[in-house]
Amino acid sequence: MKILAPIDKAEEVEALIKAGADELYCGLFWRDWLRKYPLVALSRRPASIANLKSFGKLREIVDLAHSHGVCVTLAINEHYYIHEQYPLLFEYIQQAVGAGVDALIISDPALLIAIRESQIMVDLHLSTGVTVLNSETIRFFQELGISRVTFERQMTIDEIRRATDDVSGVETCVFVLNSRCPNIDGLCTFMHFQFADPSYKNACMLPYAYSPEGQTPQETGGEESREKGHLCLMRQQVWERHHMDDLPCGACALYDLLQMGIDYIKIVGRGNKSWRKEADIKFIRKLLDILKDRDISRREFMERSRMLHSNTYKFSCQTIRCYFPEVMAQREVHEYQ
Repeated sequence: MKILAPIDKAEEVEALIKAGADELYCGLFWRDWLRKYPLVALSRRPASIANLKSFGKLREIVDLAHSHGVCVTLAINEHYYIHEQYPLLFEYIQQAVGAGVDALIISDPALLIAIRESQIMVDLHLSTGVTVLNSETIRFFQELGISRVTFERQMTIDEIRRATDDVSGVETCVFVLNSRCPNIDGLCTFMHFQFADPSYKNACMLPYAYSPEGQTPQETGGEESREKGHLCLMRQQVWERHHMDDLPCGACALYDLLQMGIDYIKIVGRGNKSWRKEADIKFIRKLLDILKDRDISRREFMERSRMLHSNTYKFSCQTIRCYFPEVMAQREVHEYQ
């Protein structure tokens, strides 16, 4: 199991690899695109702080990483692009491939097909923006030429296991650290950008109202529909109130993910400070080193994971911040037995 880590600047390469990163991923802030499409991001993170500033910097990162035997992937993972954007988009892709990137992270199925038909020689990785929830989806995109799939953040351990049980010939990637979005990525059109109001780090933290006052259950889809709506609203309000966008963790599930053969563990963090990226990588690397002991029990690993998390981040695990709360619940049951 390898660590896929974010990078924003060439100065981070050596430190992130030394911390334990096996592969690096990035975005690129291209002014030619920005001038023509100022409101459309190339990689769902429009802030310049979360992206490289030029293809020259991309080449520099690629060359440094390759000198250490580490691959670099580039995110081009907006949910969809319109046909008129393709000429500029393909110029961007050609420059990225020319800079030596090993793979592109793609969300748009039409773009995926267009790249394959153009016979551009680069690996294609499926972004979580596609919403992969089962093995049939994986096989469908395998036929379109993807070599790696990234699972949706909201999937449980059992759902990931079922999705991978009868699939082969494709690498699998799971998020375990930071930004556990409260919504299903592929069904959400929000972008990750900073609001002028510092109370809200991104659109996912804005306050919401479920329905206008005075509507009857019939007008809102019936009693059951309204109850589900209120539950969703409550979850959103918890997210909004706690502002835990950059804190979620699923490290205690590494034991299960290793057992089911997951290939890559992805750390979210484009735009984070360099010291935070290093700390995140070191945290996951230490846990993967612990798992090299094949005799360690699941229970013992989860206990050591929680202790290391507390020592690293200086706060205790919480269900609301857990990528895999069902695993955390199992750990708590063991503690009381």
